[in-house]
Amino acid sequence: MKYIYRLLIIAIFFVLVFIPRTVIGVLNYWLLFLALFIVVFLYLYNEYYVSKKAVNSVLKATPEFSIICEKIPFETEKDFTRGRLVVFNSMVLLYKKEKGKCVLAWSKAINEIDSIEFSKVSTKKKGFSLISKNEIFEFATYFFKVDQDAFIKALDFEI
Repeated sequence: MKYIYRLLIIAIFFVLVFIPRTVIGVLNYWLLFLALFIVVFLYLYNEYYVSKKAVNSVLKATPEFSIICEKIPFETEKDFTRGRLVVFNSMVLLYKKEKGKCVLAWSKAINEIDSIEFSKVSTKKKGFSLISKNEIFEFATYFFKVDQDAFIKALDFEI
């Protein structure tokens, strides 16, 4: 499916850039822009979004806390790891979508986490850092303002 989305994105972009607006009509031109935004949204949704239902099916239970976020890479890693961060059975787990399936991308035991810090992370996005003895794991998210207390409670940390 992602290849179909990619081809549609390229085709619509080609038409918008190389075919004059007067040839395809003004209304069709703006409808193609709308179609391009919709196809890009669908592509990103299918490529990166991990649902609660998918994580629940992998875990065979409901986690105590979950949020959509992206893990900021270390210098040796290439790209962000986008997915759903969950707190389950004294573990913090990050699940991502890979080849259409929900797979574990990162995990850390809660007792190995010394502290948590809510602030802008290295990419200047809102997020949080999980601080372990020698490592800092940074996560960026847009939905965190509402769920900070629930996250702290799920980790059993002091506020």
